[in-house]
Amino acid sequence: MTDQFDGLLTDFSDEVLVDSAMLGDHAAFDVIVRRYGPHLYRFARRLLASESDVDDIVQETCVAAWRQLPGFQRRSSAKTWLFAICSRKISDFYRKVGSCAADLDELGEEADPRLRDPSEEVCGTAFLDALESELDRLPLRQRAAWVLREVEGMTYPQIAVVLELSPDAVRGQHTRARRNLGVALDRWR
Repeated sequence: MTDQFDGLLTDFSDEVLVDSAMLGDHAAFDVIVRRYGPHLYRFARRLLASESDVDDIVQETCVAAWRQLPGFQRRSSAKTWLFAICSRKISDFYRKVGSCAADLDELGEEADPRLRDPSEEVCGTAFLDALESELDRLPLRQRAAWVLREVEGMTYPQIAVVLELSPDAVRGQHTRARRNLGVALDRWR
């Protein structure tokens, strides 16, 4: 009976699910997590080096979202709100481990190959490998802006909420990321 009810919940909008979750409905919150969990995982995977760190950050994001749900004021969508929490968790992680710049420069060589998307494994092209390597070399904000825009399809205002920047600053970060990737991947044109 619960599985059948959970199946019905997936048809509801985020707004209805959030309303229900705010009243303590765990099943509604689980649907939100199942809906956006893969997106959060993909986002965190692009910004962190190890699979265990990605798992921890996504789990911490979900726990924090549940705890912060009563204070969710709907100034953004549930998706944007979850990404903002995840982004803050990633920033907190890098603050705890020390210098972000040094760690980010090493991600290209240390990233776990098991973390690749299945589509990348199937393609297995040198270009995708080069793109992934160059993404890993971008500064954190540029990489986050690029992933949220190009992979997640978010708008600049949505990304601004996630990264706690102005839309113009996000546009600048995204533009610099595209320019840096373009220069680095020029030989593939």
